Amino acid sequence: MKKILAVAVCSLTLTACSTMQPPRYSTSVDNIQKLKTFEGAKANVASFTQNASFDANCRLMGPIEPADSLTIPEFITKAINDEFKMADIYSPTGSQITGEITNIEFSSTSGLTNGYWDIGVILKSSNGSSLKTSNKYTFKSGFDAITACNATADALTPAVQDLIKTAVNHPDFASLLKN
Repeated sequence: MKKILAVAVCSLTLTACSTMQPPRYSTSVDNIQKLKTFEGAKANVASFTQNASFDANCRLMGPIEPADSLTIPEFITKAINDEFKMADIYSPTGSQITGEITNIEFSSTSGLTNGYWDIGVILKSSNGSSLKTSNKYTFKSGFDAITACNATADALTPAVQDLIKTAVNHPDFASLLKN
């Protein structure tokens, strides 16, 4: 009986401390196509800050943390700059955009087997323009914690892609890019 109890305690200890890591960010063809319409624009995202509280823990599995030891603000900064680079509008001397994460949360249990990432940001350009936007990305998560939390981690990249899509399609986005 003691062996069974010891095995159960070890199993719980080992499985309760996992870190779910989403894959690296991959650019979105839709975002790149839209960004290419801003002919002649040159910009970069200098940094993001996060003033919104964020609980990275997923159920009892452990935290969700972006790949390459990035923080969520660093992940979003890199994501937008990657989109800019692919659309050929990235320039360290162009408009400097900073961002603030005003809301960030996820759920791996919405409707029992669904999940979402809800992210809101304010983008500010060195030219004085600003833009506030948000996006709620929904996905299938799963019933058990391992499946649901891994699905939640995997959904971070498409959630950020959709957030960027919402921003670049906003009528005020072009004003952020003007020098």
